[in-house]
Amino acid sequence: MISLKLTDLSVSKEQDRNIQSSFLYKDVALDLRQGVYYTNIINKNTPLNDVQVIYDIESIKNSIANCFLTSPGQRVLYPKYGLDLRRYLFESISQDTAFSILRDIENLPIFEPRVTVLNVSVEPDEDNLQYNINLQINVPSLDIYNLTLKNYLNSEGYF
Repeated sequence: MISLKLTDLSVSKEQDRNIQSSFLYKDVALDLRQGVYYTNIINKNTPLNDVQVIYDIESIKNSIANCFLTSPGQRVLYPKYGLDLRRYLFESISQDTAFSILRDIENLPIFEPRVTVLNVSVEPDEDNLQYNINLQINVPSLDIYNLTLKNYLNSEGYF
């Protein structure tokens, strides 16, 4: 008979705060806005001396946008990270380029393992000089299924 002794089943203070706050993922907002705290006492927003944070699905959307706009080699500790969709912005807006973007987006789970890609559609929009991107994903860790992200890619970024 084997004896098993578990000495420490506790979690760190940070993990305990995350569990009690009922969020799984936390990230910094891309635009580095100053955080705001709402108080019910005087019904006013009080600025915090910290950056704005985002949670769970918003954190994953932030990560997807980072992946789409990061070029391989930009992240020092992960040099292969990124899909660099910006490289398509100065090519002619065409169905062929849209297909190339679609093929790159299908590789998203390599860099963002929290999601599975169900469907991707990329439509060229010549009038607005952009590509309309519909990305349907699952996020099993958050019990989110068939989430459709409708965004566009233009010379200013991915929105």
